[in-house]
Amino acid sequence: MAGLGLGPEDFALFEIEDAGARAAALEGVLSPKLRLLADHSLAGLTRVAGRGLHAHGAAVTPHRGRPPEEVLVAFSESERGFRGVPFLAVLLTRGHLHARVGVRGESPLREAMADALRREAPSLARRGKPFRRIRQFVGWNHEDLPELAPAHSAAFWEEMAEAVAPGRAGLDLGVAIPAAEARNLALGDLLGTFRDLAPLYKVLAPPR
Repeated sequence: MAGLGLGPEDFALFEIEDAGARAAALEGVLSPKLRLLADHSLAGLTRVAGRGLHAHGAAVTPHRGRPPEEVLVAFSESERGFRGVPFLAVLLTRGHLHARVGVRGESPLREAMADALRREAPSLARRGKPFRRIRQFVGWNHEDLPELAPAHSAAFWEEMAEAVAPGRAGLDLGVAIPAAEARNLALGDLLGTFRDLAPLYKVLAPPR
């Protein structure tokens, strides 16, 4: 698979104003493409994560009557889904292809994840170049991209530890690649982006 098979016509689907029509177009066109991308990238992501991963869906995220703003396919160690466990995800939004690491939904694992982030905050802060493009997407309005995260600061990672603690908003960090670049992106390039994010996933992943 030389390229990802995503072009301007795919991102243009997010311009459809009617909520139902946009959802149908995303489900009919983008979801199958992301499922195919998941099939092609699963083995590579498993190597990057250093753990066996399972692909989950290619879900159109609902917005309570408003047109959906993203399509997501997630990868986690759980066969049952990605709620409450660390996951890697590929998302498409109006103007970007995203590579993300996240935690959504409650689970007994969240306290351990928070502890791991607190413990590894200084180490993550020293990562430097691999984390230079990270943004924090929790609460994002799908308009202007969030500012680049201060990933060089241990205090930032301690803040993320609080965010992933039980009862809190969760974690959603990653890299946004402009749609104009995504059309020429190869699978190896996408895997390279996840390789940069892998240290964060490995901190969150439960010990074996």
